Amino acid sequence: MYLLEVLSGPLDGKVWPFDREITIGRDDAVAAACITLDRYISRRHARVREDGDGLILADLESRNGTRLAGEPITETPLAPGDPFIVGRTLLRVTRVAAAG
Repeated sequence: MYLLEVLSGPLDGKVWPFDREITIGRDDAVAAACITLDRYISRRHARVREDGDGLILADLESRNGTRLAGEPITETPLAPGDPFIVGRTLLRVTRVAAAG
């Protein structure tokens, strides 16, 4: 299991748990991680998905792009803990150890 966490902005500290994939955007009808307060985020902005033992960060043809390490991306590997930007919001994904 993973946690998507907001690191800056009005939703600082907000988290969304997910298992295999999560879509980030402004419209809760199409995005599990809904960030309505950032007007630079598209309805369906980006997706983080599990791929084998790692994660993939993909921009979903958003208007303002997705950035990792300051660079715009289309699709790239994402290490847990690496911060990335959608719109003007800084996010990161961390892995949560399974209970039990």
